[in-house]
This record gives sequence, C-alpha cells and structure tokens, in this order.
Amino acid sequence: MLSLSTSVVAQQTRGQTVDWLYEVDQFVPDQSDRARLAAAQRSLLRVLSRTTGLASIPRSATVAKALTSPERYYTKYVYFDPRDLDAEQRGLIDNASSGADASLALRFDFQPAAIKQLARDAQLPTWWSRRPLTMVWMVLDEPSGRKIVDHSAVELRSELDARAQQRGLPTMLPLMDLQDSVQVNPAVVWGRFTDVLDQASERYMASQYLLGRFSVQEILGERLYTGEWLVRSSDGESSQYLRGVDRDNLVRTGIDMATRHVLDQHLIFTSGSRNHDLVVRGIKGLQAYAGLLDYLQSLEFIDSVMLLGLQADALTLRVNTVATDRQLQSLLIDDGQFDTAPQPPQILELPFNESLTNLEFVWLGRS
Repeated sequence: MLSLSTSVVAQQTRGQTVDWLYEVDQFVPDQSDRARLAAAQRSLLRVLSRTTGLASIPRSATVAKALTSPERYYTKYVYFDPRDLDAEQRGLIDNASSGADASLALRFDFQPAAIKQLARDAQLPTWWSRRPLTMVWMVLDEPSGRKIVDHSAVELRSELDARAQQRGLPTMLPLMDLQDSVQVNPAVVWGRFTDVLDQASERYMASQYLLGRFSVQEILGERLYTGEWLVRSSDGESSQYLRGVDRDNLVRTGIDMATRHVLDQHLIFTSGSRNHDLVVRGIKGLQAYAGLLDYLQSLEFIDSVMLLGLQADALTLRVNTVATDRQLQSLLIDDGQFDTAPQPPQILELPFNESLTNLEFVWLGRS
C-alpha cells in the first residue's frame, strides 16, 4: 500500500499509478449469495467513488442497473480469514468501521475497462489512477505537550489510511527520522511555517501536504479536537477550522479536503471524446517509443493513440480523449513524464479528415 510504504521517498515523478483502486475487501456475515451480492454492491460503489473522485455516487438509472448485477464488473472474488491480518490491515477493510462481524471477509477484483465504461455510460467524471502523494504534517497539543503525529502513531495513522483508501488518495505520515527532525519540530507545524514544510515535503516527492494543528480535550472519556486543517500545494491552499469534533470527523474532514484539492486539478468531466495531436520530442530509440505508447495508453482518460508521423527529432501522435487540450497538457506536465517544448505550437497539414493545433512536449520518460 502506497499510503503505508516508505518507498515513496525514492519515487521520481509527481504521481504514480495507485494499484489498489480496483480491489475492495468487505467483512461478510457468511458465504451466502445474498451476503456476497450486498458486499459486491458496496464494493462496486467504492470503486466508482475512487475512480471518479465522488464521495457519493449518484444513483442514476445506469448505476442502479449495474448494482443489480455487479458480477459483470469484477473478475474474481475470494473469501479469507481477516484474523490472519494484523490490526492495521484489518482496519483497511472497507466496512471495518461499521461494526461488522470480523470473522470472515471477501475480496473483489474489478475490471478497470468495465468500470471505465460504466462511468462513461453514467456520465460520471474521470480521475486517473496516477495520483500524487499527500503528506500529512500534524501536531497535537495535549496536556503532556505538543507532539508531531508520525508514521509510528499506529491508531491515528490507521484511521487516516482507511479514509484515504476509501477516497483513493495516496497519503503518508512523516517518518520523523533524523533527516525530518533536523527540519521539522512541533513549533514548525503549529506555527504554520509553510516554507519549511514545503522543503521537508520535497523529500517525499509529495505534490501537496495536509497540515493539521489541534488541541485535544478529554470530555467524559472522549477525545475531542479543536483546530485547523490546511491543504497546500503549488496550486494554492485552503483551510478549515474545526471545533470539538471526534476523531472520525477530524480524519474525514482532513482527507476529504486533501482529495478535493487534488480533484480541482485532475478531475475530468465526460463531455464526449475529441482528438488532439501531440508532437513529442526527445524520443531516443525503440525503448523510449514503447515507453511513451505504454504510458499514454495506460491513462484512463485516453481512449486511443495513433501514430501520424515520424521525423528525425519528433513523433506526431493523435490521441482520442475526453480531456480538453488545456486539461491534457496540464495533466501530462504535472505528472512529470513530459516537459513543455521550447518551440511555440505549430499547425501541421495531416493526411486525415482534420488538421489540429498540436500540443508540443519533450518526453522525459521517468519511471
């Protein structure tokens, strides 16, 4: 799980493919057809939520019909004993917070192509699977003092991970090892020294971070939180103040804010496919060409890729996509696989039924 892995420290691009979007685990009471159908319906809605960015899926006629036969959208299911998992892994099971019987669980693997087509048919937006990491810098002010919530804070981290997995957002708490501690202490987070946190987040290649600073009160045995969440990236920042909320509302509000901030730049609304021509420079050899095609064909908002022309220093490709030219350019640049070409766009006469203004890029081909 990306949200639990320290390997993100070494990632080289602003986003990478999230490989758990189409896999959902559910606690079930038994192995009956009725229990499996109910679990499959919940899981289908969860996958649609993760891939469209919508916290709640509208029950349109198309979605309602799909829910009557969810087996059309998954490739397999398997029962397993959740007691074989550790507490953190059990907490990531989709309905873990519902108080369901924890002695039996069911895993569904959904088909990306089928989910994509269902979302298109239902006119739901598209959120691609290459998603940037969100760092969570959080400090709690308790009677014992102020302390940064780091990767070792198992209970709170598990709740953050569970909500982030529901929304399809890769997240990570800081390791707070020697390198982090040199830059960041509780006063930095509490004082909102964003210039310091900007630099500290670069270590994790996180394109945005969620900053939280909360006072904690114990009232009748319940911990209540008062303070502020702030989401910050190169595209801007937003904040929300919370007063006397429980941990569930604290976590839900923060993760939902961070998700919305990403969606503002990444969400694509389906309004019909259109063709765009791309002039791509920097292709050196067959391996680079194959990598370029594999990358473009893996993007959920691109339906097809066609080679139009080959020159000594550039390829001309035609892509069919639901994205506008501005969205396409922004997403490809933001992901770190392309850079803008120094030349201004040019009009090329092509032997097809239309001549389009080309978007020009330099292929970086980072892994």
